[in-house]
Amino acid sequence: MPSAAPPPLTDSDTFPIDASAVDVAWHNDDQNVWFVTAQGLMGYFEPRSPWGNTVFSQGSGVTGTANSLVSWTGHGAWTFITGEQGSAFVKCMNDGQYQVYPLNGATDCRSLALGMNKQGRPQLVAPLISWNQLAFIEAGGAVSYSMMYPDGLYAVSIASQQRGRYWLTSPKGKALVAYDASTGTFGSPVLLGVEPRDVAAAPAGDVVWVATKDKVIFKYTVDGGTLTRVETPFAANRMLATADGTLWFVSTAGDAVGYVLPDKGRAATIPTGQGSRPSGLTMSADSRLWIALSGRKALQRVSRYRLAAVSGDDQTTTVGQRFPKPFEVKATLLDGTPVGGQKIEFSVEEGAGVFENGEHTEIKHTGSQSEQLGFATSSLLTPLKEGPCPVTARWTESDAVASFTHLTVNPKPGQADRVRYVSGAGQTVPPGKSFDNPMKVIVEDAKGNTVEGAQVTFRILEENMASFPGGTDIVHVPSGPDGSADSPVLTAGDKQGDFSVQVSVDDTWVSLLLRQNIT
Repeated sequence: MPSAAPPPLTDSDTFPIDASAVDVAWHNDDQNVWFVTAQGLMGYFEPRSPWGNTVFSQGSGVTGTANSLVSWTGHGAWTFITGEQGSAFVKCMNDGQYQVYPLNGATDCRSLALGMNKQGRPQLVAPLISWNQLAFIEAGGAVSYSMMYPDGLYAVSIASQQRGRYWLTSPKGKALVAYDASTGTFGSPVLLGVEPRDVAAAPAGDVVWVATKDKVIFKYTVDGGTLTRVETPFAANRMLATADGTLWFVSTAGDAVGYVLPDKGRAATIPTGQGSRPSGLTMSADSRLWIALSGRKALQRVSRYRLAAVSGDDQTTTVGQRFPKPFEVKATLLDGTPVGGQKIEFSVEEGAGVFENGEHTEIKHTGSQSEQLGFATSSLLTPLKEGPCPVTARWTESDAVASFTHLTVNPKPGQADRVRYVSGAGQTVPPGKSFDNPMKVIVEDAKGNTVEGAQVTFRILEENMASFPGGTDIVHVPSGPDGSADSPVLTAGDKQGDFSVQVSVDDTWVSLLLRQNIT
C-alpha cells in the first residue's frame, strides 16, 4: 500500500517519500512522478491528495548503482544499473514488476533518453562510458550498439520534437556531438574547450545546453552554431530544458535549484535547504517542476508561479510611525512572464501593525499595463509594537509567497531630554570666513532613544564674534528621523579669538558649549 505524505503548506513545498531518490521522471501512463534510488529501486509519488508514494522494494535482483530514470509511455519506467560483474537495463511496470535486460559485461552509464531508430520506432538510448559507444534497447528488450566513438561519451539528451537526433557529450574530446539515427553516424564535434558533463536539448531541438565539471554551462544555438557561456553558482549535475526557453539544473553540492531564463545571460537559484542535495528534476503534465532531494528522502514541487519582493525591505521606524516606503512585489510565471490582474494579499501579524485601511491585511492587484504589468504595491504600514515586523505578500490564486523580513521597529521615544555631541566643534578659520563643517548633535530621550521633531537651538554666546545666515546669532533646527540636527553655515566675524556656541533642545536644562576659533 502506498504511504501518505502530509499535504503541502504552499505551492512550493517538500513531500517526504520512503526512499532517497537520485533521479525522477514524469510518467504519462499514471500521471505520477516516478523515482529511482542509487541502488536501482523504483517507485512513484502521487502528486495529488492524499499525496501517497510507493517504493517497489523487492528490486530487480541486480546489484549495483543507478544514476538515471526514463519513463516510456506504455512500457514502464527504465533505469540502468552498473555492477561489478555486469550491467543491465531494468524496467519497472506500474504493478511493481521488474524486468532485467543484461549486457555482456560491466560499463558505466550516466544518463538515458528516449529516441527513435531509423525505422521510426522508439528506443532507449544509453551512452556506455567505459565502452565508448551507445547502446539501444527496444521495448521488447532487443539490444543493439552504435559504432565506437574514440573520444568517449558521457551523457545524452534527445529533443521531444526531433527524436532521431541524439545530442551527446564527449569528455575526452571536450565537445558536444550529434548522432544521426537515420544514418547511424556521429556528426562533427562542437568544440567546447572544457570537459563537458550533462546535456539538455530544448523540446524543439533548436537549443542544446551543456554542463561542465566547472561552474559554467554552455548554450549552443543549433541553427547559428553559436556558443554562449553562462556562469553558474555551482556545477550542474543534471539539467532540464523546458519549452518556454528556461534551463533548470541541480547539483547535490549546491542545495539549490538553478535556472537560466530565456534571453538571460546569468543563472539564478532557488534554495532547497541545507543538506537537501537535489539530484534530479522533471516537469509534470501541468508544467510543475519536481525535484528529487536525495539528502532528505523527499520531492520538492517548484511552483509555476513566482512572487518576488522588489522593494520595501530593509526599513526602520518607530512604534506608531509609518514605514517610509510601501512594499512592492512582482508576479510572474515560471519563465519570468509578468502576470497582471492578480490578487495579492499583504499581511502582518495581527496586533503588530496596520495598513492604511486600518487592518493587518489588505488586498492589492497586480498592474495590467506597460511598466506596471505584474507589480503590486501595498499602502504604508504603521507598526504598533517594537521589534521585528515581518510582512508577507501572498498571491492568492497560486499561493506563491514573498516575504519582507528586514523590518525593524524601535520603541516610541519619550520627550527630548538632552543633546549629544557628534561633530563640528574645535574648528579654526580666518576672520570673515565661513567654518567648513556644520555643528551636529543628536537629540535623545531619558532612555537614550533618538527623538525626531525636537527643536534644537544653536546660540552664539559672544557678541559680534560670528553669525548664522541673515546675521543672526541664534537659530532653531528640528531634529530629523534619526534624531540628528545640523547647524546652518557659521561665518566668523572680523575679530580674532575663541567663542562658544550653546546647543540645547526644547525647554531642557542641559546644554552643550561648542568652542570655535578665529585666527
